[in-house]
Amino acid sequence: MQVRVYATLRPIVGGPKANLETDVGDTFRQMLDEMLARWPALTRELLDKEGQLRSNIHIFLNGRDVRYLDGLDMPIPENADVCIFPPVGGGR
Repeated sequence: MQVRVYATLRPIVGGPKANLETDVGDTFRQMLDEMLARWPALTRELLDKEGQLRSNIHIFLNGRDVRYLDGLDMPIPENADVCIFPPVGGGR
């Protein structure tokens, strides 16, 4: 599956999309585990000191934050559009 990543995550995974072995039926937690195994530098960006997903990281499934669905342990549905957004800022 492909996961779209944004901002500071793009240089770590090498572009706007992360191609993963994770598939339909696997959980979002399994997806994150695969990403962290392939790109260890993501650990600092995505997880806090306790190993939990940082509160300012948002994983969206079809435009909805998985925190407000069934969380990281929910299975990834067929035709999922998955995006990961780190905190961003800018302007003047």
